Amino acid sequence: MRIKVEIRASEAAKVPKYIKRLKIVISRSKKIGLEQALAEWANEIATRRLAWFKQNRDCLTRLKGTEVRKGFQLVMLEYMGINPKEIPIVKETKTKITWHAHDFCPYFEAIQQIGLDTRIVCKFATEKPCQALLDAYNPKLRFSRNYQKIRPNASFCEETIELVE
Repeated sequence: MRIKVEIRASEAAKVPKYIKRLKIVISRSKKIGLEQALAEWANEIATRRLAWFKQNRDCLTRLKGTEVRKGFQLVMLEYMGINPKEIPIVKETKTKITWHAHDFCPYFEAIQQIGLDTRIVCKFATEKPCQALLDAYNPKLRFSRNYQKIRPNASFCEETIELVE
């Protein structure tokens, strides 16, 4: 399914910044390894997301539905500001929500331009920040990504939030 994607100027403007940051990661990886260099970047991203959450806690009043749906709304709609049409939910229960992200992703664009593998960069640099934001809201929520269904190997990234007891 092809979904028309809006490219917001604010998101497009992040691509050169992420390219610059990825070049630093590559340089740093020569000393400490790629996974560790990406983990350092993940910590920076998580810190920004948590600062945003502290300043925007009022957004919690707009979240509706189950805890997993609220987690989805917090990360994808409130924080990332993605159009819901670009991230259709493909499966939802009381304890699990899965969607296909077709949105313009500045991380993906930067990764492609640098020539790195999205499966590695996204796993080690972007999962932790998503989880950190969810932990601030509800520590029982877990973010995951299906690395068999991730761009550019698929036309979308399949992502899930699950409630764990």
